[in-house]
Amino acid sequence: MPPTPKAKSNGPITPVKVLPNTQQLCSIRCSPDGKLLAGGTYEASIRRWDASTDDYKVLPSIKGHDGWVQQVVFHPDNKQLFAVDSFGKLAAWPAAEPEPKPLWAVADAHDGWIHALALSPDGSTLASAGRDRTVRLSTAADGKLITKLSHPEAVMAVAFHPDGKSLVTGDFKGIIRQFDMTSHKQVREFDAKQMHLKYNIQDVGGVRCFTFDEKGTTLVAGGSVPATGGFVTGTTLILACDWQTGKTVHTIKGTGDKDGYVYDMAFHPDGYLMAVSSGQPGSGRLFFQKLGDPQPLMNQLLPNCHSLVLQPSGTRLIVASTNANSSGNGKPKGDEYPGNFTPLHVFDVAKS
Repeated sequence: MPPTPKAKSNGPITPVKVLPNTQQLCSIRCSPDGKLLAGGTYEASIRRWDASTDDYKVLPSIKGHDGWVQQVVFHPDNKQLFAVDSFGKLAAWPAAEPEPKPLWAVADAHDGWIHALALSPDGSTLASAGRDRTVRLSTAADGKLITKLSHPEAVMAVAFHPDGKSLVTGDFKGIIRQFDMTSHKQVREFDAKQMHLKYNIQDVGGVRCFTFDEKGTTLVAGGSVPATGGFVTGTTLILACDWQTGKTVHTIKGTGDKDGYVYDMAFHPDGYLMAVSSGQPGSGRLFFQKLGDPQPLMNQLLPNCHSLVLQPSGTRLIVASTNANSSGNGKPKGDEYPGNFTPLHVFDVAKS
């Protein structure tokens, strides 16, 4: 495996190490106690690392999914891990066992691709978002169906409000919907139509990720302002909406159309937003920004970033990027055509 260059120090982050990884990852998450790191792979498995030390020892992978493992989510008890894949499977796993067997699995939770997964704050309910234009609400204890929320378009993103009383969904056309978790009825819509483009006969874009601030007063949606279809180009876009009024109060837009989509976001305990993006092959960045500030606190170029996670300490950040200089698909070497892989960039983050 060719070495992956470390990122240079930039503002509030200091690079610690780059964890080699032979597979491509869709997303990464850390257990609430900070001891376990997990990532869904393109190879129908979940990779795991011991995150209790700086060695990040590789643990046996969880196997048993059928397609790309799009999202992984830890239960608050640290013992369970939930995952969804591109074949429509939803499953629960014992997070730390050496050779885990599924606690339960629903092979056809969705008719095809599941794009996103969220767990309610109390750990009782799962919300999975699918290409089949539904959001499935399931019991976390056994995966049984509670109800399905129908949508007019494929659903790309889903998140629970911190109080657990509401669910938000983001679709391919840039519409954000809020549902009441008692009645399961739609309450209102937020406008993120900038995140969609009909280019000739092709639709591109969509709301790609959500996060809330700690108090739940601000809903933040990430995506792109698409410029073309085909080999999609677009400018990163983040919309921050006041939860009470539903109005967009802050807009964070990139400066170039090669940065692509914002794929993952999280708030730092100090109140600023951390986000990653991926666009044209080799384009991507990690950036920190206070809502309302015109310029980012930090802007670090990293190729094709797809996910980030802040460990519970608030001082250690891990970013899932893509191997550099691959031009998207690697280069033939004789009869071999090497695939891409996802190095994990580990940073120390300054905390006030």
